Amino acid sequence: MLWLLVVEVQDTRYTQNTAGSVILESPALPLMEGDAVTLRCRNKTTSFNLAADFYKDGVLIGSSDTGNMTIPNVSKSDEGLYKCNISGAGESAESWLAVRADAVILEIPVYPVMEGDSVTLRCRKNKVPTNYIADFYRHGFHIGTGYTGDLTIHSVSKFDEGPYKCSISVVGESAESWLTVRVVAVILEGPVCPVMEGDPVTLHCMNKMTTNVTADFYKDGFLIGNSSTENVTIHSVSKSDEGHYKCSISGVGESAESWMASVQKRTCPFVLINFLFSSTSS
Repeated sequence: MLWLLVVEVQDTRYTQNTAGSVILESPALPLMEGDAVTLRCRNKTTSFNLAADFYKDGVLIGSSDTGNMTIPNVSKSDEGLYKCNISGAGESAESWLAVRADAVILEIPVYPVMEGDSVTLRCRKNKVPTNYIADFYRHGFHIGTGYTGDLTIHSVSKFDEGPYKCSISVVGESAESWLTVRVVAVILEGPVCPVMEGDPVTLHCMNKMTTNVTADFYKDGFLIGNSSTENVTIHSVSKSDEGHYKCSISGVGESAESWMASVQKRTCPFVLINFLFSSTSS
């Protein structure tokens, strides 16, 4: 899967009314040699596909009537600065396309994972679909062997955060990649949409790691109650119940604040649940 990085026009050679209108969409993460990549040039003021010229390191490399250009089998020579131009609209800012030629690749989550989640690391040989026996390392220390090239960390914690790499015997080892773990201690569940006056509403305070704990609930910073079932119910909501709510669990932390609004007429066809996250208290 390719994550797209949207790069907007910053070229000062163009007038104020055209600068910023042309966007080049290209991979945000390095590509592996042999991958296919599609670059897309578009004018953000219209949804129509427009003809575009594409440039690498300032040299024209192709034109497209649809605004798309595909490189079917990238190599290290394709690495460089890319931009595009739409006639009459201007040109995009330059975007760096990176290509990795590593023999061994470690596939690891790019974005932070939540504490308590399971994470699977995959070690593979570049351009070869076959599974290999792989060894995995964190901070340079061996943490396990994957006989199908995979290693799963069950219920990750902050301790698991750090640089990881893997190696395949005879083939080589991957570059290091950083795994980030986000600590979420307390979550307040409540309505996303405004609550109808007269309706009941239940707020639920939960800790992802434990259950059946006593929680304190606050409105606008003032304690309004506590519960050993982690729930508090307002049986008939009025305008006076409108405000900022949060909850806390002793020894664990507190949730982020959530705004609860009340209305006289229903504004949502159904109720959604809003999950609000907060790190542990220091």
